[in-house]
Formats: sequence, structure tokens, C-alpha cells
Amino acid sequence: MSQVLNRGGATAARRVILVGNNNAFGKALEAELGQLHFEVELATPAMAIELVSANLPDLVVLDLTLRDGAAMRLLHAWKGLNPAPLVVLASDQASLPVVVEAFGAGAHSFLKQPVTASALVGVLAKRDQALGVKDHSLSEASLKADGGVDHFFAVSPGLLSIAGFDGYFKMLNPAWEKTLGFTVEELCAKPYHELIHPDDRQRASHEALEICSGQTVFHYRNRYLCKDGSYRWLSWSVTPASSTRLIYGSTKDVTRIVTMEQTLMRTNEELKAESRAVADRHQTLTDLGHFKDEVTDMLVHDLKGPLAVILSNYQFLVESFDGSAECVEALNDSQSAGRRMLRLLANLTDVGGMENKSLVVKLLPTDLSKLLAPLIEQRRTLCRAKELMLTLVPFETMVAIADLDLLTRTLENILDNALRHTPSGGQIEVSARQVDGWVEVRVGNSGEPIPVAQRELIFQKFGQAAHQGQGRMNLGLGLYFSRLATEAQGGEVRVEQSATMATVFCVRLPSAASATIGPLAA
Repeated sequence: MSQVLNRGGATAARRVILVGNNNAFGKALEAELGQLHFEVELATPAMAIELVSANLPDLVVLDLTLRDGAAMRLLHAWKGLNPAPLVVLASDQASLPVVVEAFGAGAHSFLKQPVTASALVGVLAKRDQALGVKDHSLSEASLKADGGVDHFFAVSPGLLSIAGFDGYFKMLNPAWEKTLGFTVEELCAKPYHELIHPDDRQRASHEALEICSGQTVFHYRNRYLCKDGSYRWLSWSVTPASSTRLIYGSTKDVTRIVTMEQTLMRTNEELKAESRAVADRHQTLTDLGHFKDEVTDMLVHDLKGPLAVILSNYQFLVESFDGSAECVEALNDSQSAGRRMLRLLANLTDVGGMENKSLVVKLLPTDLSKLLAPLIEQRRTLCRAKELMLTLVPFETMVAIADLDLLTRTLENILDNALRHTPSGGQIEVSARQVDGWVEVRVGNSGEPIPVAQRELIFQKFGQAAHQGQGRMNLGLGLYFSRLATEAQGGEVRVEQSATMATVFCVRLPSAASATIGPLAA
């Protein structure tokens, strides 16, 4: 029997309490310890405080993942006992900051689940050795059982570290060697400041001052030197312990993510530059007052295909990207710019078809509510950036007879026109109504009103409405396309002014009675 001399010289069986959410936590371990003649008790969190307080066990094995933070509450309760129990933490998914907090609350060691009886015997043997207690039933081999922070470091796949306020690493797990190429001994032998990329050292010094003053830092990034001379991006979450002048760190290699972010930002700038180049090219052609057929063909064939590929790739990245908010915003900006360019190319192609009556128009019942809602949501981010209030006024189901593609692009042109001409802090309001056998979509904005005499002009090819000496141009043929497209669907588009909105674009199309329609186009 595993036993130890008590104060009276008699022997007593070693007593171990296993604390988990249910008895399944310690069943296997109970059998192993039983074979070594330990006295084992299984306890739930509610039972544990009384069991430990009434009769101090030789060892408590505590599941660190108990629900509702019960493990930390038990540790704090037992810390006040004199003597305090010997507590071993057990978990298969604990993070370093949680383990460090548990040690601060009185835990002795940490073991990764599944915990073995030999590991617990090793913990007891080390404690007995420190106290000078003799128990020959604990074999010499058990003294080598790995417990505490050493074992946690060894089995963790992430980069874990303990550094001192003196600027040197004190302890690193093996994952560092795999990531940087240096041995742990090499990394601990030099000030860690020397491993940081020169361009990152000033900020690293600032972060180090905050950490040494007691602040916890999350997701701080810098570049660390590798043995082959390259650098890798690391993301740090560190917690200082002022009493021991140690800094506990959990670090992640984010080189791949940073490289992706940098590539996305560079691609975004290239796409914006290409967009500006196309706009400049278009402006030149507009100033000449005509488009040559070969120029139109070149724009469509040379740009439409690559743009479609770019947009498809950006959509994939937006859906799967796990980087910074700035990069997500850059991706969304790039998508918006790409969609505008594709719409310009489509307008260039279809304007000619509508002018010579060769464009095929597919008229189907189209649900306006299902069409308008996505168009509004796509522009929410841009409106927030420009501090605009974009509102879709609720309305009952309305169905128009329309070509879904032509109507969608018409409304996109009008919405984007409103975004360009509404000042920061202004309002854009979208609504729909029934008017004597017609349905009417209304897009109003609080920008400068268009003079009555010029409201027809803006729908002409290259037409513009002047205001205070400045032109209001339709360089992308957006409003000219919108007029042709609406007329091709049997409707009309016009501009007016309301009591609340300086400019209101009205798109009117034939209505379809809900009782007589088939499947909807939107």
C-alpha cells in the first residue's frame, strides 16, 4: 500500500480526491491509483470544498475546464486553508494565461489529459523529496514523471514563452526551434530585443514599457529573426507578473496572414490605379464627343474578362479571409470599384444595342422588394464611410414587368449617382409605390437640386447639369443608359423635387397584378 509515516509514527494510506463535472472524469484514473493502493475519492465541484476542508487529502486532481469557472473558485477557497492542499490541474485544452492564473491561485502543477497514475505519483514524490518525507513505495522512475509548466510547454503546439523584465527569455517551448531555426539555448542566450527587426524595435520598446508597468497586451505584431537570416511575423499576447518580474507569452506565427494582407493591399492599390487610368481614358474620349467602335471593343474585350476574374477572386477572399478589419475594408472597396467598372463596360455594350434596337429585352414579373433590399445593403458600408443616412422605406409587395438585369443596373446607376452628389451628413431615401397600373421606384437625396430646365439634359448622351459653375456630368453614360433601359422595358425615368428631398429620380414601369403572375424574376 502507498503509505507515509504520520506524526505519531503510524502509517496511513495516501488519499487522492479527483474533482470533475461528473464521475467519468476520474474513473480510469481511480482504477490505476487503486492498483497502487491509494485511497481514491471522486467528487463534483459542489462536494469538493467540504471533502478537502474536513480532511486534507495528500493530493487533489482538479479538472481545469469545470463549467462556470468552478475550478478557479475552488482554488481560491482552498488557498485560505492552512496547510493548503496539493492541487494538480488537468486539462487537454488550457491556454497559458489560464494556467498561469491558476498557479497564482495556489495550484502546484499542470498535467495534460489524459492524466496517468505515474505522473501523479511523480508529483507526490517530488513534494515528499522537498519536505524530506520518505515513502519507498514511490519508485525512483516516478520521480522523473513530467508535471507542471515543463510538461505544458513541451506538449503545446503554439509558441509559449516566459521572459524576464531584464530582456532575456527564461523558458521557451520546442515550437520556437521549428519556427525560427535557432535552438532554445541560442534564443535564451541573447537579449530578445536583438532578434526583433530593426524597423520594429522602437514600437517593441514602447510595448515592453507598457508590459513591465503591468499591462496585458493582446495581438501585438512584430518581425523576429530566423537563423537563415529571414524574418517571420509573430503575433503576441503577453501577461506580466510584477511580483516575479516575469512575462508570460502566447505567440502565433502570422507570417502567412501578413503576407496575404500586404498582397491584398497592394492589389487593391493596383486596381484603384487601373480604375483611375480607365476613368482618365474615358474622360479623354468624352471630351472628344464620340466613341470609336474599335475603342469600345477594346475596352470591353480587354477589361471585362480580367475584371470578372478579379471580382471572383475577391469574393472568395472576402468569404474566407481572417485578417484585419482594414484589409476587409480594402477588399470591399476593391469589389465595389470592380463592380462599377464592369457596369461601365456593360453599359458601353448595351447602349449601342438599345440605340439600334438590337438588344433583346426579357420582360418578367419582378418583385421590387427582393430586388431593392440587396442593392441597399451593398452600399451600407460606403454610406457609413461618407456619413450618409441610407433608408429603404417599407412598402407592400409590388411586382413590375421588367428585365431583371436592365432594371438592376438602372437602379445601381441612380443609387451611385445619389451617393456621388449627396454631401457628408446627408440623406438618401429609396421607396416604391403603385400609381394607376404602374409601379414607381423613387430614389431621393438631399444634395443640391437639379434646375428644372436641365432635368432632361442629364439623361442625354454626355449630358450634364451645371450648378454654380460646376458640371454634373454622366461620364459613365449611367443616366443615359438608365433612360434607354427604362424605355426599352416600356417605362420612363424622370427627375423631380419633393418636400423633403432636393432631387428625386423616379423609375416607372408597368405593374403586374399578383393574382395573375407566374414565377418571379427576383
